[in-house]
Order: sequence, then structure tokens, then C-alpha cells
Amino acid sequence: MFKRTKVTDGTATGQVGFRKKSKVPGVMITQYIEKLPEGKSHPDFTRKPIALTIQEGKFAFFKAIVTGDPKPTVVWSRNNGDVSDPARYQSKYDPNSNEHTFEMPHVKPDQADTYKCFAKNEYGQAMVTVVLNVIEVGFKMTKAPQQQAEVANCNFKKVLKRRSKVVPKAEEPEKKEGEIDPKFWELLMSADKKDYERICAEFGVTDFRWMLKKLNEMKREREEEQAEFVKNLSDLKPIHINADGTASFELEFDLLDPSSSIYLYKDGEMIPYTKELGDKMKHCLRKVGRKYIFSMRDLMPEDAGFYQLDVEDVNMFSTDFKMVDFLVKIQEVKAMEREDAVFECVISAPLSKLMWFGKNMPLEQGDKYDIEVSEDKLIHRLVVKDCMVVDKGIYAACAGIKSCNAWLVVEADKGAPKGKKSARKTTRAGGSGTDLQKVAQEQQQKLDKEREERKEKIKAAREAAAEAAAAEEPEKTADSGAGKDKGAAVEVERIDKTSVAATTTVAGDSGSGHSAGKASGGAKQDGSHADAGGHSAGKASGGAKQDGSHADAGGGHSAGKASGGAKQDGSPADAGGGHSAGKASGGAKQDGSHADAGGGHSAGKASGGAKQDGSHADAGGGHSAGKASGGAKQDGSHADAGGGHSAGKASGGAKQDGSHADAGGGHSAGKASGGAKQDGSHADAGGGHSAGKASGGAKQDGSPADAGGGHSAEEASGGSRQDGSLADAGGGHSAGKASGGAKQDGSLADAGGEPGITSGLSDILATRGQPAELTVKMNTDCDGAWFKDGEPLKSGGGISITKDANIHKLTIHSCRDTDSGLLRFVSGDLSTEGRITVGDVPEFDEDDLHKFSKPVIVRVGQNAAFKMPFQPQESLTVSWFKDGTELKDGGGVKIVREPNHSRLLLRDCLRSDTGEIKIQLKNPFGAVEATSQLIVLDRPGPPEGPVETVETTSSVIEIKWNPPKDDGGSAVTNYIIERQERGHSLWTKLGDVSAEKTSFRDRNVTHGKKYSYRIYAENPQGLSDSLETADSIMAGIMILSGPPGKPKVVSTSKTCINLTWTPPEDDKGVPIIGYQVEKRKKDTNQWLALNAINEPIEDVNYAVKDVTEGAEYEFRVSAINESGAGDASPPSAMACAKNPNMRPCFKDPEDFLVVRAGNSVRVKISYEAEPPPHITWLKDDEPIAPWINVINTEGMSQLVIPSSKRSDSAIYTIKAKNSVGEAFFDVEVRVTDEPKCPGPVELEQTVYGKVAVSWVPSPDQELDDRLYYVVSQHDSNTRMWKTVADRLFANTYTAHNILPGIEYHFRVYAKNDMGLSDPSQSPTWGANSNRVPISSNGVSSMEISFERPPSILVPLKVHTPPKGYQLYMTCAVRGCPTPNVSWYLNNTCINSDKNYYITNSCGVCSMYILRVRENDGGEYRVVAVNSLGKAECSTKLTVRD
Repeated sequence: MFKRTKVTDGTATGQVGFRKKSKVPGVMITQYIEKLPEGKSHPDFTRKPIALTIQEGKFAFFKAIVTGDPKPTVVWSRNNGDVSDPARYQSKYDPNSNEHTFEMPHVKPDQADTYKCFAKNEYGQAMVTVVLNVIEVGFKMTKAPQQQAEVANCNFKKVLKRRSKVVPKAEEPEKKEGEIDPKFWELLMSADKKDYERICAEFGVTDFRWMLKKLNEMKREREEEQAEFVKNLSDLKPIHINADGTASFELEFDLLDPSSSIYLYKDGEMIPYTKELGDKMKHCLRKVGRKYIFSMRDLMPEDAGFYQLDVEDVNMFSTDFKMVDFLVKIQEVKAMEREDAVFECVISAPLSKLMWFGKNMPLEQGDKYDIEVSEDKLIHRLVVKDCMVVDKGIYAACAGIKSCNAWLVVEADKGAPKGKKSARKTTRAGGSGTDLQKVAQEQQQKLDKEREERKEKIKAAREAAAEAAAAEEPEKTADSGAGKDKGAAVEVERIDKTSVAATTTVAGDSGSGHSAGKASGGAKQDGSHADAGGHSAGKASGGAKQDGSHADAGGGHSAGKASGGAKQDGSPADAGGGHSAGKASGGAKQDGSHADAGGGHSAGKASGGAKQDGSHADAGGGHSAGKASGGAKQDGSHADAGGGHSAGKASGGAKQDGSHADAGGGHSAGKASGGAKQDGSHADAGGGHSAGKASGGAKQDGSPADAGGGHSAEEASGGSRQDGSLADAGGGHSAGKASGGAKQDGSLADAGGEPGITSGLSDILATRGQPAELTVKMNTDCDGAWFKDGEPLKSGGGISITKDANIHKLTIHSCRDTDSGLLRFVSGDLSTEGRITVGDVPEFDEDDLHKFSKPVIVRVGQNAAFKMPFQPQESLTVSWFKDGTELKDGGGVKIVREPNHSRLLLRDCLRSDTGEIKIQLKNPFGAVEATSQLIVLDRPGPPEGPVETVETTSSVIEIKWNPPKDDGGSAVTNYIIERQERGHSLWTKLGDVSAEKTSFRDRNVTHGKKYSYRIYAENPQGLSDSLETADSIMAGIMILSGPPGKPKVVSTSKTCINLTWTPPEDDKGVPIIGYQVEKRKKDTNQWLALNAINEPIEDVNYAVKDVTEGAEYEFRVSAINESGAGDASPPSAMACAKNPNMRPCFKDPEDFLVVRAGNSVRVKISYEAEPPPHITWLKDDEPIAPWINVINTEGMSQLVIPSSKRSDSAIYTIKAKNSVGEAFFDVEVRVTDEPKCPGPVELEQTVYGKVAVSWVPSPDQELDDRLYYVVSQHDSNTRMWKTVADRLFANTYTAHNILPGIEYHFRVYAKNDMGLSDPSQSPTWGANSNRVPISSNGVSSMEISFERPPSILVPLKVHTPPKGYQLYMTCAVRGCPTPNVSWYLNNTCINSDKNYYITNSCGVCSMYILRVRENDGGEYRVVAVNSLGKAECSTKLTVRD
């Protein structure tokens, strides 16, 4: 039970809330009332937003699905900020999917925060939080002041940009000769010791002792750093390719602080990843227990690189992901059955193991496959041992994302004995067919050469370092002797040395002292020169950074020229910031902007730079005796040129929208002119006092801005609007002239009669190297002048200026980058402006274009990938098309746009996706396209119909068809033809023909039969759907006989049915050769011919012997002539294959059955009778008990006793009776068990050398008349047990040859049909025990007599066996001397009758009858006679039927 907690947050004043639990983890629910009305519910989330890590500038969004009645209202918020700005935050709702989306286009780093989503209705609210992480890209100039403030506040964590210890390739400095790559140490610290030698060889390190010493030191430092954030770091697994095509690496550790951030780097650059949306982003980091698993999907060659995982600022793991290519690929192998097949390949770099696949299943070393690798690990082999036909298929070798595959074709051994396995072959089939060893040696030599070169570089570097250390002392002495007046050459040399020795990312300032020479900034590791500022009488110039930018050249007093350097983005650093008697000029950024040229006092010219957006930076901000000019932004605007006092000219810049920035704002003795906006308007030129000319600009609608607003001693002129009207020229005091402009429709303004511009200039784009023309049309013939960026233009230098009446033209014959700028045409007081921008149409590299133009061939269901590199450009739009239709990202289409390339991925391709793939690059100057072909391989389409019958005769049918419309992307190899005979359901393959042949002749046809055909087309991808004939085709033209008469059944038996019929009434004039008989079994639809057409039945009767007993059949007959079999007759009546009525009789019954007690008894009796008989079972001539089951089936009856007992022993009689007669049969069932052992055994000696062994009978003797005894004897002489008597039905036995001095032991067993009992052991009989006492009454022992007359010890028993059964009859006789025993049957001696087996063993007389006959019944008598008398016993034997 959860304890209910009352809360107050999120509820109205005085309202009580109740905490509820959501099914979705992480959702907090507050219910406003304790019990909800029926059918109502509080809000809840069925899908909550998922945390996201994304790169700056990308499109970020959260999605959530909420439920509740009434429908909740969804509100989004963030912990540290506002989300009300619609330009940055957009909330959307899709009623179809019920999804609430919170979108952040072009996400910024300051939007990284914890966001909350609230869902509210009148019964409660649900709230969930989600974290957005934004990876910052690049350095922002606008953040510099903020970072300086952070440094001032000692908040270094926000200032330091997160970077890996491995420098990205773009920022990697030029390595010195022999310098060891930092990756070497990072790899060693994450590698196993067994991999040290391989890594050292790869990076050319040979001094292992030095390496191990330094590595141990670095490991200790790294472990100390790691201990601050994690513990138990273990199980580091390098990156590897998985079977599903992804790559991953793993490690295990415990975070000390769960909130610590985890970062991933590739080649030193941070990469975005996701923790949950593995199918949305390329990189994923999952946590499973203590294990962290980093994985990549959609692998491409550019994914190779150096990967690192950091916790906060400490590296935890580093691994190198390499791509290996195949120099020699595996080839198709054709092997004979039971022969070994070999696939072999050569790779470009050593690899200990490849992944082998056979029929899409991974293969491992074992009894079936041998996987071999050469010593240099370049040659890899797969041996498929003892090839069988089932091994046929495609085998592949995979090394990372590279793979190659080939077929294994196994041909059956035709020479093998039929039905037997052929002998194992010792030969090998396959191989690449090339000298693999030679290819591998060449590759190994290439790798060794590269390794030796690295070693030489390291050796040379160490020697150079030693020489530099020796020369360092004199240089230090010389440098210390130099003062502040040292020349620039010394300074440059010092900076050069510093730059060579620098290993950090950015070098420090190169100057801060006085120099009489030239102060130049040094070169930083990122390529930038250090600040060259300081006091200098020469020239202070900023250096060039690796990104192409010069460092600040200002920062001190200079009597020369202070110039900013050029950054990689094209912008020079600030050139101002100090006093200069020369010229302070801002540099040009890559975005085209110059840095601030002002900021100090200058006696020269302060000019703003040009940004990439076309704007010049502020040229003002200080006092200048020269000219302060605003720069031109990309939007065409010049930055403010004013803001201070100037004795020169203050001119506003031109924005891209055509407007000049404010040129006023201060006192000027020159000319203040407003700029021209893109909408054609000039900015305000007034706003201050001017002794020059204040002119309003021209708006796009043709109207100039207000030129007034201040005092002017010159002319205030209104501009011209687009509709041709002039704007107000007044608004201030003017002693000059007010003039109207020209409307666009050519009409003059109110000032009328004066010159006007009917067609002015506009912004144009020109292609580099192509001509460009600008035209101005006046309403009158008047002169004019052309200006570019304020400078007058004249014909020459690739420029032509012409005038034709009132049309003025400026022609640039071949445009160059320097031709870009603001062009202005001035005629009197009229002027018009237009900007020309020179650029290039996008273009592709020829090699990339050739590679892209190659078709991409995939199979159905596979993914198709296209990639096209290009040069990074601004304002570049990339579009993909398929067959002229533009493709959009989504569904099965994935489009990835990177700065220098674009990729297209089409998932699960279909055959219909085959077509032209086109990529288009478009910028304002034009577009370029590249085309490729996508070929999706599939099974071919069905052959084109209809099927034509070319020829049909009595022996041949020829058909023809057309090739399929769609060959599946690969050529059809052959056609397969199948045939079906009319009236049959089975299709039979006739054969195949080559693709060039589209006809087939079927020569195995029967005259008059009709056939259907179907044709398949086959290519390497499989079989097509079939083309089937519309109607059956008859072989030849036939004249068939009419049907014979209906067959009649003459007689039936279980093995034969005799038929007869009459000839057909109409034989169509063709003689009848014979007949064909067909049969159909009841409940089937198939007619089976009993004789072939070429084996006709000549008579009109037939004995059908191919029948199954008891089955019912009907028959029909067809007449056969030379054309074949005619129509069939009507079917006969159903006939059953059975015998006529017969008396019941039993088939091979068993008359005796022995079953162990407890087991089930099953007596099965088969019989024959017609009609079926009535079956009755009896037990000892009495009805059977109810628990005894009787199961009757056709021809068999079964008696079942589930769990038998001894009382179930009896004679069971089956009685079968029908209308013809009846039959009886007796089965004796004996239920018994293993007998119990006999009682105690006694030994007695009455005669010397003989011992009488007697025992108490077994308790089972009375219950089992088949029980008898077995006696075993053991003596101390032989020490072995041997059976001395068997099948004893008496309880005594006389042992002979008992010798004195030897000990004897006897065992007595009881035995029946189940087996032996446990033995009864006798006492020991020895030399001094159990002897017959000798009388001492004086009577001589010679007078003792042992003679006695015969006596019957065990009489004969009464027997009543069934007829055919076996019989044992025994009795026991004693007498001395041994009596003569005779057997009598009905007073006839049978001792010599061979039908009786009579034995006499030590007084046990037995008679055995193998099978009891009826004449064996009667009175049996045994007579024993000796010299002293006679004894006899008798019994009766009754034989049952």
C-alpha cells in the first residue's frame, strides 16, 4: 500500500492534491479530488519525452502523448529561461497521432537545459522532465566579451571549451620530423600488454624500455585523474564489427557522481549521441548495469578513426577503428562431391581474424571448416572439407564493413556406386587463381617501408633535438644582450624559433616591448601569428592563424601602418586599438567582413573591413583627419561611418537590402549621404549639421528617405519612388534646390521637364569568368558617370563603358572576384545603384563524378547508398531526385547533409525502385547535377504470352513465347518448361532451354492426348512466376472409337474381381485393336489404368487382380484403335473385393500366454468369416468379468485385462458365430510372478557317497502347477557353483559322489515361467559332520541292509490341456535297488513311443508331450518294479478343443 500524501503545488488555493502513481516511470501525477467521477480521469503520459544530445544548429524536438478526460492542456517550460519566443520555441499538436511536439529549430547552446511538460485538466495534472544537451560547434566572436567576464569572475569551467587531448585533423599542426602521434600513448593506455608490440610497430617506436617507462608514468597520472570521477574501471574491449553490421566498444566502471557528463570524441572532435533513440541517430551509448556500450550503425568508410570516451575532462578509454580493404577477393569454387573447397583472399592490412559466413550463417573452426591465416596475417583461407551437395551456396568473407562473396558449386560424383557413398577425395578445388604470396609480400614490403620511414624520422628528430640542445646556450646569451632597440630581424627569428617549438594549440603574444624594426606576430600551432602589438617605428602586422586569421596587429602606438591579419574565415583581426600616424585598416574575414579599423586616433584613413555578409565594420569611433567610411555587409549595408568628428567624408554603407547605414550622427565638414536599401530606399542622411550636401536615399518603391531634418547650406533633394513619385524634399531649412525624381512609369515628378532615370540599376549575380552587363536608361540624352564602391570607373582593364543616346551600359567582359561591389551611376543630380556579386556555379570533382555515375546494384530487400562529395559553399542547397521526383527525408528514405558531402540511403529496396538517381547542387549562381543509376536485382517477370502453338502432330508439340518485359535487372539465363496431362494434377518438368531460344518441342506426347504447358524465366536471382497456356493442346488429330458397353461384375473374391463388357456400338469405321480397363477406388477421384494403351486387352472380359481385400471399386472400359483410346464407357456398379460367405475360422492363434502379475493381458485373435461373426469370450466356460475389456475390429478380436492378478489365470475361450457356422478356440492365460524361495534345506546321508537334500516347498507351489526346483552344488575343491538338478517337481534330491574331506554346499531355487527365486542355502556338509551314526550294540555293520521295495513319493496330477498345447507330467519314485519305471496309456506301454519324451532322473520320472492331440487323452499309469516289490500311480488326461 502506498501512503497517500497531500500536496499543494499545482492546485488552487485551499485545494488539496493527492499523489498518484503513473505506469510510465518518471511521471509525477497530482489528483485534485480524492474520488474521480465515473468516466473521468486525471492526466497521464503514455509516451514521455526522451532526453536528447544534439549538435548546435540542428533541429531539436520533444514528443509526448497524454491521456485524460476531459482532454488535458499541455504546457512546456524550462528551468532556466523562457520559452515564449516563437522564433526559438514552437509547440504543436497532431490530432491524428495525438502527439504534442515541442520544437527548437536551429538549436543554440544556451537552450541546453532541463525542460518540463505539464498536462492539466480540472481533475489533476501530470508533469515530466527531460534534459536537452547541446554540443557547441566552433568559436563565436560574440562570446568573447562574455568569456572575458567569466575569466574575470574566475568561472573558468564555462570559459574553457571542451576538447579532446587528440587534436582534430582540421586543427592538427604540421608535425615535426619524427614526432610521435599523441594517439600512440592514448592507445597504449587502453590496450592489453599483448598488443604493445603491434602498436609500437605501427607507430615506428623501437625503444621499448623508454616507452614502458614513460607509459607507466602516464598511467599513474591518468589513474589519479580517473579516480576523481570513476572507480572499478575494467573490461575494456576495443571497437569491433558485429554480425548485424554495427560497430561497438565496451567498458565497465562506476560513476562516483551519477550526474557526471560522458563525452564521445572521434579524431578529437566531439560527436553527438543518444542514449535511447538508437534508431534515430548514428551513434548510441547504452548502459547495461556497470557496462557502457558505444555503438555505431550505417557504417561508412569515413567512420574509421580514433574514438575516445571521457568522463568530464578525463579520458577513460581510447580505441582505433580501422578500415581494411580486400586486395584479392574470394572467387567462385567448383568442387566435386567429397572434395575439399578452398576460398582465399588478401587484405590490405594485417588482421588476425576475418568473419566467414556460409549461406548467411557464421562459420567457426571445426570438423567441417578450417580457417587459416598466414604469418603476416594478410592471407586468409577458408577450407570447406568433404563437400557435399548440401554445402552448395554463397560464402562470404567480412573485414569490417568490407566484404566479398562467391559461390560454392558442388557437383555430384557420377562415378560413385549407386546407393553408396563415394570415397573421400584428397584433392582441393578452388583458390584465387593469382599468386597470393606475391601480392601479400608486396603489401608487406609497403607496410615495412612505411614503418621504417617512421623510425628514421624519429631517429632524425632525436638527433636534431640533441644538436638544438647543444646550440641553445649561446643563443640564450645573445638574446639576453639585446635591448629594446633590437632590429626586427632578431624578433622575427625569435618568433620563428618559438613557433617551431610550440606544441600547444595557441602561442602567446610575440611582442610587448619597444622595437626599432618591424614587429610581427609569431605563428601559433593553429597557424596564427601572435600579437605584433607594441611600440614600433615600422609596420605592425598580425600573423596568420591556421584558420587563416591574423592576430590583432594593434594594441600599441605605431608610426607606421597597423594592419589586421586575415583569418581562415577570411577576416583579419582588429587593426586598431591604438594611436597610429599611418593607416589603420580592418582585415577581411572569411565571411567577408573587416574587423574594426577604428577605436583610436589616426592621422590617416580609417576604413571598415568587409564582412562575408558584405558589411564593413565600424570605421569610426574616434577622431580622424582622413576619411571615415563604413563597410559593406553581405546584406549590402555599410556600417556606421560616423559617430565622431571628421574633417573628411562620412558615407553610410550599403546593406544587402540596398540601404546605406546612417552616415550622420555627428558634425561633418564634408558630405553626408544616406545609403541605398534593398528596397531601394536610402537611409536618413540628416540628423546633424552639415556644410555639405544632404541627400535622401532611394527606396525600392522609388521613394528616397527624408533628406531633411537638419540645416544645410547646399541642396536637399528628394529621392525617386518606385511609382515614380518624389518624396518630400523639405523638412528643414535649405538655401539650395529642391528637385523631384523620376517615377518608374517614366513620368516626371512635379518638378517636370528635367532629366530622369526611367530604368535604373538593380542587384545582379554574375558567374566568375562570364561577361556581365549593367544598363541605365534615361528619359533624355544626357551624360553620366559610373562609380564602384565610390571610386570612378573608366573603360579598360576588362570593363567597357558605352553610351547609346539615352542608354548607358557598363560591360564586364570576364567577371572576377574583384569585380564584386556596389556600382553607382550618376547623371547630374540623379543616381541609381546596384550591387554585383561574382561567384561560381557549384561543381563536382571529375573523379567523384565518375565514381558517382557508376550504377549501384543491390538485391531486393537490401539497402542502397549513394554518396557525393563536394566543396563546402555558402547558400548551397542539396536536393536528391529519383526519376525526376524530388526525394524527401522520411520513411524508407534517409538523406544526410554534411558540409562537404551528402548521402542518400534507400532502405529495403523494391524492384520498382530501379531508376535514375540524381543529386542537384544549387546556389544563387546556378545549379549542377550528377546522375547515377539504381539497379535493384530481383526475379524476372513472367514470360510474355500468350503461348503460341507452332506445330502439333501425333508425336510432337512445339510451343513459342516471348521474353519477359522485366528481366529483374540481370539477364535471363534460361527458361524452364513444365507439362501437365489433361485429367492429371501432376506437373512434370520437361527440361530447359537457353535464354536466346523462346520455343520448345515436346517429343514425348501421346497421339490424341491434351496437354497444358507453363514456362518459367530464370536469372541468377531465381525463378519468375509462370506463363501458362490458356487451353490444353492436343497431340495430332484423332478418330477415336465410341464407348464400349457398361462393364458387369461377374464374380468377386478378396484377391480378384472378374469383369465383362460389350464392344462399342460405333467404332467410327476404324478397327478396334483392344481395350483399356480403368478402376477407381471408392471415395477417390482418380482413375487408374490397369493396362497401358500399347498393351491392349484383346478380349471383352478381364480379371482384375490388383485389388485390396475389402475395398470397393468401380470400373470403366475404353476401346483402343490406331488413334488411341476412345471415350470411356459408363462406370460399372461398385464391387467389393471379398470372399463369398464362409464359416468363421481363426488364423494362426496362440494357445498359451504367460503374463507377470500386475501387467496387462492382451489376447489377440484374428479370424476370417463372411458375414462378420458375433464374438463371445468365456473364462473357464463362464462369462468374463465386467472389468475385462473386449475390443472387436474387422477381422480381429482382442481381450484386454488392464491389471492382471493371479486369479486371472484361466482358460479363455473365444466363440465366433455367423449365419454359416461357428468356431471356438481356447487360450490358456497364466498370470504369475517370480516365485518365492523354498524353505529351509536339510542334508542327510543314508548311504556312503550319497547325501539326500530335502527342503520345504515354496509357498507358490500350490498356486503354480508349472513351478519346479533347481539345485546347485558347491564344493571346496573346485570352488564353483554348478547346477546338478533341474526341473525337479519333488522336494528331495540325492547328491552322488560325495567324497570325504571336502566341504559341500547346496542351493535350492524355485523356478517358473517368470524366472528364478532367491536361493535357499543348505548347511555345510563336511568330512566330520552329518555322518550316519554307527551303532555300538555289537551288531556288525555288514548286517545293515538298505534295500526296500518301490514307493511313490509324488503321485501324478490330473491335467486338462487344450488341443495343441504342450504338457509335462511328473512323479517321484523311490526304491532299492533302483526300480524299473514304465509308462502306460490306457494300459498300453508308451516307453518306446516317439511322441512321448520320457526321462528318469534319480527317481524323478517325467513325461513331455510337445503338442497334445485328441488321441493323447485317457488314463496314464506309472509302474515301478524291483526285486522287492512293485508300486504304481495313475491319473487322467482330458484334451479340450
